[in-house]
Amino acid sequence: MKIICALHHLDSLRSMLREYQQLDIVIVEKGFDYESMCYYFSMEHIEDLIFYLQSLYQKYLLCFNGYQQYQLLPHQIDYIEGYSQEAFLHSDNQQYQIHQKLYELEEKLNPYGFVRINKSTLVNIHKIESIIPEVQRRYILVLKNQNKLLLTRYYVKSFMEKLRRNSL
Repeated sequence: MKIICALHHLDSLRSMLREYQQLDIVIVEKGFDYESMCYYFSMEHIEDLIFYLQSLYQKYLLCFNGYQQYQLLPHQIDYIEGYSQEAFLHSDNQQYQIHQKLYELEEKLNPYGFVRINKSTLVNIHKIESIIPEVQRRYILVLKNQNKLLLTRYYVKSFMEKLRRNSL
């Protein structure tokens, strides 16, 4: 985050907005000029700025690839595999690690079209190209990038409901 404001406001703003510092955004106090995309705010309505930053922050997932940190939006993620205390996000044939449990990600990403398809996998239904039936009421999901995932019979009903709701 880049903050453009009066010098006497800078320390208090940095303190108030500390948890949002990873966001890729420029915030500019009204009265200052900035010639690119930014969010203008006034100190009298700082709660509006915080509300806006919260809404942005909740959408991003902060994850890692090696020692580098990345911010991914839900629509960039193909699927997520969960293991114990962490999960692996797959996006454009890249793998990222996130230190959240799968059930936490399932709850957070539910509004964005993610659904559990087996004990350890969530899939973004917007990334599915085709569904291939298999024996014993299981399915193979073929993603747009040609990755294949297994939909087990325990999760078929909730998957189909989610698919139906998102196609209406």
